[in-house]
Amino acid sequence: MKHTFELMDFTIKGVFTLLVFYISISLSAQINYSKEAFRFYNNKGKAANYQNIYESCVEADIILFGELHNNSIIHWLQLELAKDLAQDSNISLVMGAEMFEQHQKLALMEYMQGVSDYKTFKKDTKLWPNFKTDYKPLVDVAKENNVAFVATNVPRILARSVSKIGLDSFYTTLNDSIRELLPNLPIPLDYKAPGYKELIESNFGADHGVNTKLMVQAQALKDATMAFYILKNLKQGQVFLHFNGDFHSKDGGGIVWYLNNYDKKKKVLVISSVESGNLNFKAEWKNQGDFLLVVPENMTKSY
Repeated sequence: MKHTFELMDFTIKGVFTLLVFYISISLSAQINYSKEAFRFYNNKGKAANYQNIYESCVEADIILFGELHNNSIIHWLQLELAKDLAQDSNISLVMGAEMFEQHQKLALMEYMQGVSDYKTFKKDTKLWPNFKTDYKPLVDVAKENNVAFVATNVPRILARSVSKIGLDSFYTTLNDSIRELLPNLPIPLDYKAPGYKELIESNFGADHGVNTKLMVQAQALKDATMAFYILKNLKQGQVFLHFNGDFHSKDGGGIVWYLNNYDKKKKVLVISSVESGNLNFKAEWKNQGDFLLVVPENMTKSY
């Protein structure tokens, strides 16, 4: 009987040990030990690296870096690219961003030229909440390297007006001073263009009383304005590095559509950004941009 209890005790210990072992293996399988901060892919889903992207950037006329506004690693990569391009003696760089509107260009120019300090610039300009952490470093790179930084976006109050009354009515309200802040009017608009088509088909915002068609018109005014001022400030032989929300440039829509509409000869390179639970390429991202930046969805946010 004693031997029987000893055998049972041994068996229980053995089972317990095996159970702990398998639990340990199971937990280990759930841990991501790589801790990658990001991955790059080309438009077909093949792994790419920063060198691939940089070499393509210097061959482009216009680079649209589509961002997720509050993603810290994307802002860091934007800054690294801006630094490298600004210090590359083989190219003439121009920079610009969605975050600055046409009526702010004088204040931006005064800050860039040292006429005003940051305190004055901040006081005179309605800056984005994350400007200090995410966009000031980009502006300062341009300032320190004598690179022009261009305000490209339409004043948001005008886009807001379009979202309420529509483009046709908006055109009738404009005076000459406001027209100077806009691209050539009327702007072309295709509701079947990438991005706009998806918004229309999904009736985006309708549940909250938003007129989807008018919202697309407002979006189009932003995209057309940014494309117009990118081209207006780009001289022959220069490279224009532009920062904008990813929606404005992915899938060949938004700014890309308007750039192609205004000037098909310019070589446009799009870097698109996504957040994901893992960094593996997904088929739905194919051709979203010339290069795709994939970042963990739990990446630190700047706001």
